[in-house]
This record gives sequence, C-alpha cells and structure tokens, in this order.
Amino acid sequence: MKKFLLPVFFILLTLSCRERIRPVSATVIENQIRSLLEIPTVEYVYREILYFDEEARFLGIKHMDKRLLFSVDMVTRAGFDLSKGLEVRRIFNSVKITLPKPEILEVDADEESIHQFFVKEWGGKISRLDYYDELNLRKEGIRKDAVKRGILDKARKNFEGMVSKLATSFDLESVNFEYR
Repeated sequence: MKKFLLPVFFILLTLSCRERIRPVSATVIENQIRSLLEIPTVEYVYREILYFDEEARFLGIKHMDKRLLFSVDMVTRAGFDLSKGLEVRRIFNSVKITLPKPEILEVDADEESIHQFFVKEWGGKISRLDYYDELNLRKEGIRKDAVKRGILDKARKNFEGMVSKLATSFDLESVNFEYR
C-alpha cells in the first residue's frame, strides 16, 4: 500500500504546484502599457559641428568680435506619447490596440559631449546662452533629418515588437495595431 501512496502523493504535489495560466483582460494589458505614458523606442545620436560668430562695429571700427567652433552630440528619441490616448480591445484570443502615431519625443544636446575647437573672444565673452541659441537653431533640422531617415517607422516597428512579446507572455494569439 505504501508503494502505491508514495507515487500518488508526488503526482498530486506536482499538479498542485503547476502554474495556472489565467486569461488576461484587456484592461490589465492596457494598464501595463499606459503606465509608461511615453515609450521611446528609437534613439539616434547626431554629431553636430557648429560655428558661431558675432561682430559689431561702430563708425566702421570693430569693437566686438566673438567666434566659436564646437561639436556636440544631439540625441533624438522617437516613440509614442500615450497621454494622447490608448485603447485596448480584447477579441477572443487576440488584442486590438489603438494609439497615436509615433512622433519625435525629444531632440536634446548632450552637454557632456561639447568640445571646443576654436574660441575667439574680443570685446565680449561667449556665454552659455550663445551655445544654447546655436543648439536650438539646429534642433529643427535634426528633427526633419531623423524623420527623413525613417526614425518614425523604426519606432513603430520596435513598439509592435515589444507589445507582441508582451502579448505572447499573456498567451494571446495575435495583436493588431491601429494608429490615429
């Protein structure tokens, strides 16, 4: 009798310890995605070389000459701003996710990467504001270049890949995406 009870005991113990997979509601999936608010999925780094010059004359006599040549890394991040809306609908064993189109979330200069090549300060000092003004002038050009190079498509593909992996962990068969 003991030989029979021991295997039955181990089988029951094994079955009771098995992880049970519960069906996941669309609300749970939506809350996990929404908790991120912004999802940057692609990052480009641009090395920019900038030149700044300012010269002032009074009665034909130069009284100020400021020149600066420097480089800086500009970081461009693209992804999804989920604060603009997110909707997740569960249809049988699949999910339909409706969200805003990908966008450039940030174009920012890495101040640690600023390297001066040439500085001339005669009649006035070059301030941090002069740096920032030059950087801000470049940001829109970098934004347009990143879009032209396909950063938004890469952001969309990366997001779809991340969410599809999340869906397989919830034991869902398919995920459909709709962008507005």
